[in-house]
Amino acid sequence: MCKGKAQNRIDYIVLQKPSEAAKILNKYGYEPPKKADELVKAMKLLVRKKGEPVVKELINIHPEKQLILETSGHNADESSYCGCHSSYSGETKELLDKLSELSVDDLSKLYDDIKKQSKDKPEDKPLMAQVETVWDELKRRKKQTQKIQENQENGLWLKIAIGVLAGIIIGKALS
Repeated sequence: MCKGKAQNRIDYIVLQKPSEAAKILNKYGYEPPKKADELVKAMKLLVRKKGEPVVKELINIHPEKQLILETSGHNADESSYCGCHSSYSGETKELLDKLSELSVDDLSKLYDDIKKQSKDKPEDKPLMAQVETVWDELKRRKKQTQKIQENQENGLWLKIAIGVLAGIIIGKALS
């Protein structure tokens, strides 16, 4: 049923309907990536940037939209309802804006605090959505920080290599 290992609702929808997801990206002026995992990342970024309008478009292409509507007692023509209680609401968009200002350490502390709260109130769906959102942002930031560190290390090695080569060239020129 699932073409990949979907981690959340956006992953699931995009992996099930990649051509429709690509059309949404294209509609907002972005070139859709060819690789499925890159397409998922691009869609999540678009959702973070544009919010609710993109979420509604994703709901409209949800692979089980018809089934969800039927089993939840809604009419098939209720296009704004998917039944999955998407975590990317307007409230979550505000949370994402606030998260972008936090450091990785502050995000980790916030994640730990929200996670503890969610264990006390497992039925609180908005709180669970916040946990998922903070976790996604924390993972993204850690990967981004790791890439920056790797690039800095690579740059350092490049400088050392250039220094050694320059020393060899100068040494040969002087001898």
